[in-house]
Amino acid sequence: MNEDDSARREFVFGLFLITVITPLAAGLATFAAILGGLRLSEALPRLRGNRHAATDGSAPAHLAAARHRRHPNHRHTRRAVSTRRPGGVLH
Repeated sequence: MNEDDSARREFVFGLFLITVITPLAAGLATFAAILGGLRLSEALPRLRGNRHAATDGSAPAHLAAARHRRHPNHRHTRRAVSTRRPGGVLH
């Protein structure tokens, strides 16, 4: 293979990138942007509605997950992980 064949192959590969791969990547990026815009336009009224509902005080804000009620007299609800007794005395 001589130098002309190598240069020709590089040229053909570059031409392939410009004519096929680049427009395909641009089309996929445009398609993704259109889908993102549609999803945002569908979610925008719900987001605005949740913000107004939380600020006017008529409806309480909904938490993402249910949380247990914490009693005021229970400061430490978890048990100690260690089996050692306090004071450093081993039995």
